[in-house]
Amino acid sequence: MSTSANSRSTYPTTHRLTESESTSADGNIAISVTARIDYNLRFAKQTVLVVGDNTEQYSPLASQFLVSLSNAKPAGLHSDTQDNHINVAFIAASSKINDIQMRCRLIEQLFVNTLFDPEQSLAVSVLRFAKQHGEAISIVIDHAHALSLQVKYELCQLVTLAKKNKLTINVVLFGLTEAAQQLAMNKSLFKNKMVVIAAESGQVISLDDKRMTRTKSASPLSLWQKISLVSAIAIIGVALIWVYLLIAEDVNKQAFNIKEPTVLESHSSQDIVLPISNDIPSNENTRKMQKKQKTTLIEQSTNVSKVTDAVQATSEEINQALMTHHLAKPNKRIPAEAGDVLQALSVVDKKINANKEIVKQNITVDINNSYYQIKAAEFSKGYVIQIAGFSDEILAKRFLSLYSEEDLHSYQKQHSGKLFTVITTKAFPNKAEAKSIIQALPIQLIERKPWVKSISSVINEINTFKQ
Repeated sequence: MSTSANSRSTYPTTHRLTESESTSADGNIAISVTARIDYNLRFAKQTVLVVGDNTEQYSPLASQFLVSLSNAKPAGLHSDTQDNHINVAFIAASSKINDIQMRCRLIEQLFVNTLFDPEQSLAVSVLRFAKQHGEAISIVIDHAHALSLQVKYELCQLVTLAKKNKLTINVVLFGLTEAAQQLAMNKSLFKNKMVVIAAESGQVISLDDKRMTRTKSASPLSLWQKISLVSAIAIIGVALIWVYLLIAEDVNKQAFNIKEPTVLESHSSQDIVLPISNDIPSNENTRKMQKKQKTTLIEQSTNVSKVTDAVQATSEEINQALMTHHLAKPNKRIPAEAGDVLQALSVVDKKINANKEIVKQNITVDINNSYYQIKAAEFSKGYVIQIAGFSDEILAKRFLSLYSEEDLHSYQKQHSGKLFTVITTKAFPNKAEAKSIIQALPIQLIERKPWVKSISSVINEINTFKQ
């Protein structure tokens, strides 16, 4: 949308006095937030960020600022001229809107029916269109804390470049204090490029202020809740230990009861094995020995019966004993033949050599941005096929090593405040040839839905954070 106001317009004197000055309770005159924004836009010519502790503090200020833009009247020029307009874009940011969608909404509001590249930085695309249309531009964004660090930096770069090219591009952001805290963590990027204003008092806040440091959030649990939680965990632990001890005691009792019947079974088996030589009446010594053995066995059996009652073995226990007897027999070892040993050694050598080749391929993979600059100089309008993107550099190198035969290349850019590695094919002189190559790629790469991209946009992404 556009409002009739000159890029060098000024508010009327009476209007400025009533809006920029307000008397506080102690009699001092304090400057309002709208007047502070107007002052910084006219003289400092920097991006303005208005922050508050809640939505009720900064959202009404965003509405007031938009009203002030629509009520502003040009001075020195007639209002009916075409150059006497300010092109205004207003967006309510959200965490669900990514960087590409944010760029699309800004450019679609400012420049209707205009072709643009949504992956190109706002500092490049908006500045180019502003030069073509020759209009003053104002960008107002509410809930700026939801913007990514990348978009904030692009807007600051846009204002700085417009100032150098003597264009009027104003950017005003409204959001929570979190947005200013994010800037304080990256002071080197936003030094002398953005002004932070408190929504409550209208005062300028330095990025070194104590309010810009993020405080650790307090635990939602109170002290007595923490104590009760720890005591409950201790009681549960004691109960588990007690249950474990009971189960272990029952298992020991069952094992002890099983061992006692086996003693009786062993004694009964000895009775069966004893030799019976009553058929030889002449051998008295053997008869005496048999009687002694019988008496000793009877005494032992009676002693055992005093401790526990004899338990007769079941059919399942007999079968289990027979199975264990067969399993206890040692297996025969068959010596390996010389041919089998040589074959096994050759298989191991092949696996070792294959692992060495994989390690060499992983080591030689490298990410280089200079390839695209060389191809841009070679082709006037070159194109590449973008295949994949990784936020983890190790995964990107593994991907390149996996498809080392496809002549893939890569470059690095900033995405959502993090380093992002993009994988592409080699460069092609025109777009038609690049599209024809897509179907010739491996099926694994075609499933990633690759798409054609100009080398100029790749170089712009590489140089975005170098400006």
